[in-house]
Amino acid sequence: MGDTIELANGRRIGPGEPCYIIAEAGSNWRMGTPKRDLAMAHALIDVAKESGCDAVKFQTYQSNTVYVANAGKSDYLAESGITESINDIFDDLSMPYSMIEQLAARCRARQIDFMSTPFSVSDADAVDPFVMFHKIASYEISHTELQSHLARKGKPIVFSTGASNYDDIDFALEHLRKSGAHQIAILQCTAKYPAALDDLNVAEIPALRLRYGVPVGLSDHSREPSIAPAAAVALGASVLEKHFTLDNRLPGADHPFAIEPDELRTMVETVRATERARGRAGKDVSDAERELYAFARRGLQATRPIASGDVLRLGDNIAILRPGKRSLGAHPRYLPAIEGRRARQAIGEGEGIQAGDVE
Repeated sequence: MGDTIELANGRRIGPGEPCYIIAEAGSNWRMGTPKRDLAMAHALIDVAKESGCDAVKFQTYQSNTVYVANAGKSDYLAESGITESINDIFDDLSMPYSMIEQLAARCRARQIDFMSTPFSVSDADAVDPFVMFHKIASYEISHTELQSHLARKGKPIVFSTGASNYDDIDFALEHLRKSGAHQIAILQCTAKYPAALDDLNVAEIPALRLRYGVPVGLSDHSREPSIAPAAAVALGASVLEKHFTLDNRLPGADHPFAIEPDELRTMVETVRATERARGRAGKDVSDAERELYAFARRGLQATRPIASGDVLRLGDNIAILRPGKRSLGAHPRYLPAIEGRRARQAIGEGEGIQAGDVE
């Protein structure tokens, strides 16, 4: 097991590293003609880059390698007014393999990582030359042929866990490792579009990290742009994936629940701010606290001038007070060793009393 993934560009994904943020374009590039499709895909890449994301991800599939023939209609899509059969929808949204290299080139030019999720062996072969790691979608957690093929590519693998349980994840992880995968990350995911905040269960992130000892993240299908990403990062997410679009009003299955450009930018800013606030484990006095540590922390302080030989007594000539700009006295835990003893030297009013100040 490894708790960090190392990408070919030197970027590391894992605990202690900045969260790797994936802008999920999904099928939102599809506009109806090859020219308009490419223009939209380029626009999505540009938005992802300008928003500060680390990668932009598409999906590469062919309908006949995903669903059986005559698979019927999706109830959740029908609720959104999309009544075509799932086969027809996938036929329409299938990305031509010739488009992959063009999108990868655009990503290189914009200096953002290119990704595309494959759904078959042939999809994986088409995508592999252009990606640094592979993403396996939630519903492919039982696609053993695809998993084995991707593992043999020798690149890191990230897989989502929507609509699955520990038995599913145990098997997939073991199968990937037996097939040759050595760098793997797991994403908590709720396979609902959109997913309600109540269903996201980001508390599963540290549980998955503890159980599997690999980088863990969140594939967030909620419409809200920042709540779940911030919570996930606070809980240790190393990867974050979020669907985005140029406009929720565009026609298509994925546009309504995706976030828009301003929201994507806000999400990235929130994630980075959350990382700063999360900081590191280990309780100590920070540099930011040094001034008030000396100014406002209580110690044993002289309440009036004390002459050499005076007996030190709480409520008489010493008290437990904040020193302000005067010297900070000993911690009050040392009061029993100081009270009733005589001062070794004169002590000015307000000054701190140390253990070495008594005979």
